[in-house]
Amino acid sequence: MHQPHAEPRRSIYYQYQVHAPWLASARPPQDRKKVVIVGAGPIGLFAALELARLGVPCVLLESELQVSEGSRAIVFTRRSMEILQQVGVARRVVEAGLPWRYGNSFYRGRHVYRMEAPHDEDDRFFPMTNLQQQYLEELLLDAVARQPLIELRWGHKVTGLLRNEAQGAQAGAELEVDTPEGPYRLRAGWVVASDGPRSALRQLCDLRMEGSAYEGKFVIADIRIDLPLPTERLAFFDPDWNPGNTVLMHREPHGIWRVDYQLPADETPEQALAPESLKARIDAQLAMIGHAGVPWELDWSSVYSARAMTLPDFRCGRVLFTGDAAHLLPIFGVRGANTAFQDAQSLG
Repeated sequence: MHQPHAEPRRSIYYQYQVHAPWLASARPPQDRKKVVIVGAGPIGLFAALELARLGVPCVLLESELQVSEGSRAIVFTRRSMEILQQVGVARRVVEAGLPWRYGNSFYRGRHVYRMEAPHDEDDRFFPMTNLQQQYLEELLLDAVARQPLIELRWGHKVTGLLRNEAQGAQAGAELEVDTPEGPYRLRAGWVVASDGPRSALRQLCDLRMEGSAYEGKFVIADIRIDLPLPTERLAFFDPDWNPGNTVLMHREPHGIWRVDYQLPADETPEQALAPESLKARIDAQLAMIGHAGVPWELDWSSVYSARAMTLPDFRCGRVLFTGDAAHLLPIFGVRGANTAFQDAQSLG
């Protein structure tokens, strides 16, 4: 397991940039594929590995040319580790991640609750493991590269759903795919939509999610800092510097801490991500936990909204929705990526 303050592992992103043999102009006419997976985030990558484990070949399309930027999902449950073990990735996640089982809650500066997740010395995995999403994606990509039943195509963006017939001799779907070298069409028996919360396939199927989009907005700020604190979840409710709102802190590998805080109702994302705003809030949080003046550097930041929404049906003809393309959950309780891994396993 990496030490908390170890130097960052060199990214292997450059191994996964798009290469000419994957571009449409360099490919022969497309034959019909058994399964096409759209979206090569952690869930699409796992879904491809799970299908390959079961002997099912697939083509995996990703519109971007690299793994995700920023930590995004960081907490993976014991159940997710058991699922990742089935495709041969769990051991490397354990080696790279930080295990934990305790959580602390504070209300107006007072420690009011300590969570202790059950753990036995015979358990193979800890209740929770912290690892930034981009590192998990790289580990999954390593496994994909060793799997001959998976063809991964970078820079291939789905722009059209030309046919989506659920039954009969023509059962299947036909996609229009755009690449830097021009568009092409791809036919498949099944299409798995793992293309995230802004799913293009959801829009192409003219589907709408149902549920609640909450008013609150939150900042995620990953900072590089040396804090002599254990790997435990820290939750602060109604702190002096952010009255009426919440703050979460998590230790991540490679000397990174996540500071996740709720914004006042009238503040825009642009205002929240301004350098002076980030500095003032993070400095206030560090002072509140007794570490004022400790130097830190911003590694990554983003703004998100809490939503609890779902498609009423995860199937549309021959298109199957999984993960954030199918349902959105608030970040609290580490339910997003963890429920999505269960989706993809069940789908396989």
